[in-house]
Amino acid sequence: MSSVIETDVLVIGAGPTGLMAANELKKRGVDFICLEKREAPSDLSKALGIQARTMEMFELLGVHKEFLEKGYPGPGAKLHLGGENASVVELHHIESRYPYLLILPQSETEKILESHLASLGGTVDREHDVMDVHQDETGVYVKASCNGEVKEYKADYLIAADGAHSKVRDALNIDFEGKDEGYTFFLGDVDVPGLEEIFIHMHLNDRGAVAFFPYKDGSYRVVGFDRARQGLPHKDELTLEELQDSVNTVLKYSYRLENPTWLSYFGTAHRQVPDYRKNRVFFVGDAAHIHNPFGGQGMNLGLQDASNLGWKLASVLKGYAADSFLDSYQDERFPIGKDVLKETSRMLKVVNLEGTQGKVRNWAGKAALTQDWVQQRIANHLSNIYNEYEKVKRNKKLKDSTLPRKALQAGRRVPDHLLFFDGAKDERLYPFICDYGFVCLIYIDAQHQDAIDYAYTFAEKVNDQYQGLMKIFLVAKGGTVHTDGDDLPIIYDVHRHMERKLGMEKGSVLLIRPDGHVAFHDTSMDEERTLEKLHQLFQ
Repeated sequence: MSSVIETDVLVIGAGPTGLMAANELKKRGVDFICLEKREAPSDLSKALGIQARTMEMFELLGVHKEFLEKGYPGPGAKLHLGGENASVVELHHIESRYPYLLILPQSETEKILESHLASLGGTVDREHDVMDVHQDETGVYVKASCNGEVKEYKADYLIAADGAHSKVRDALNIDFEGKDEGYTFFLGDVDVPGLEEIFIHMHLNDRGAVAFFPYKDGSYRVVGFDRARQGLPHKDELTLEELQDSVNTVLKYSYRLENPTWLSYFGTAHRQVPDYRKNRVFFVGDAAHIHNPFGGQGMNLGLQDASNLGWKLASVLKGYAADSFLDSYQDERFPIGKDVLKETSRMLKVVNLEGTQGKVRNWAGKAALTQDWVQQRIANHLSNIYNEYEKVKRNKKLKDSTLPRKALQAGRRVPDHLLFFDGAKDERLYPFICDYGFVCLIYIDAQHQDAIDYAYTFAEKVNDQYQGLMKIFLVAKGGTVHTDGDDLPIIYDVHRHMERKLGMEKGSVLLIRPDGHVAFHDTSMDEERTLEKLHQLFQ
């Protein structure tokens, strides 16, 4: 056996979630090693829907343009509930720069993320099969087999991104609580001559369900379930003839399916580990939670797990935060995962209604979808932009009770906004977060020197205690601001987005986390009190 290989973080698994975690760590200068069992990236399409909030995470990582170039921006869905006339759900309601479902095969997602990792100087160590994992007060240890050689690794922390059959989870005897749902779905990537649809096309009736997802190249993902094939012995292999037969069964007017590139049956389950953190080990993606595919949530949930965890590990490893700060990963992400499991299980039960109950579902669904507010709520909810953390106990403690109701408080997602930067050009907020990680905005007034003085005093003290942590910007309503120093760049809030949409006012300090959520919003204009909130954040 070779000598022990040491690093700060071990990432086990190089699917989308593991690659997202590796990119986050590399971007923030954390030393890591990513181990993957597979010899090469998967060529299977698997998960294909990228939600708006995930696209925002990709932008904060700096990789969104590659996804936009290769993906298909699905504008919505046409739902055929028990009949021929479709109810249309449009996604332009999503309050994001990405008001659509980006449809892209998972294989392409993996390629983009691994290519981006390589551009940053990171790599994936493939053909490493994990044999054993254990941990103690000094670190976490992994043994892995690679081409007949046993390698041993040691790290301060480990990210388990090794999927639904996680070896890390098994090695540590972590429960995967839940149950199988007992349904068999069909799936095929095929050509569908005669179907020229820019919307997702979904059919639901007493015979089953089938959905067509358009790819950018003109082919379709066909997925659904056939009631006539439920309860049969499980098998993974699906033939084109079986897929065609099931689609013919469900649809009143069917389509011819041709040129399959992937065909499969799959079952569903809902399971979740009780704690996403086990001492030095963190579970992300399918290693932490699995559920059925309704709503297109699974891969997005994992990618957002990784985004939440990566900057927190970097904050601890760089000495800004205490180890206990990492408990916030469980506090923030476990409830989101739990809600998704409940919702997808509920969706499956509703979809599976038949007879009179199915007719009531169809009637109620059609009636509800005629309401614009219902469509808006559905679109924004499924897009994940409402996945916020303001109800988490540790974030509640950071709230400022003097702020108006419209003001964003700790844990809230910060939407992207247009700014007038440095008195010279329009700029958006998200590129600043991408470039600097922690972004601190301090609202000033050119006619009140006290706010400017406060900003410079706070900046000096932050730099003394947390050197290199954040980039501080002054935010002014307009006009020309003159300061004694030139080290704090000025943003002019000429569009009033910071004031009207974020609730900032003179003396406001809004600290934005690297994942685009509010760390805290403080209006005390007392630098010691504001610093105390920063200390509290990292405990």
